[in-house]
Amino acid sequence: MKIYDDKHIKNIAFVGAHNSGKTTLAETMLFEAGLLNRRGTVEQKNTVADHHEIEHERQTSVFATPLHTEWRNYKINIVDTPGLDDFIGEIISSIRVTDTVVVVLNAQQGVEVGTEIIWNYIDKYMKPTLFVINQID
Repeated sequence: MKIYDDKHIKNIAFVGAHNSGKTTLAETMLFEAGLLNRRGTVEQKNTVADHHEIEHERQTSVFATPLHTEWRNYKINIVDTPGLDDFIGEIISSIRVTDTVVVVLNAQQGVEVGTEIIWNYIDKYMKPTLFVINQID
């Protein structure tokens, strides 16, 4: 296993409302980085992040799942979080322990109530934030 110094490790939380595409984005990043030989989908129940049986049954993330990849000599740790407000504890914990937060927004739905709740915690913990507008096509 390669050893990274602190300056070359990035910890990122993917947060956003239910069905915004967080898991699909994480899966695509791992595929593009060459860690996966195929890109799974939530519908086919074969994503790396959603590996618990309950997540397959619901076709949604229930647990915050840590993933990692390497990109341009940086180790990138990604925490894929659930989107349902029922699991806000998983989301808040992920925001607290990561350096940066990526808010994934569904272009079809816009900013939803859950997104506003999440934003309040991002603001509270003063985390640098990147917004990704997903599902434009």
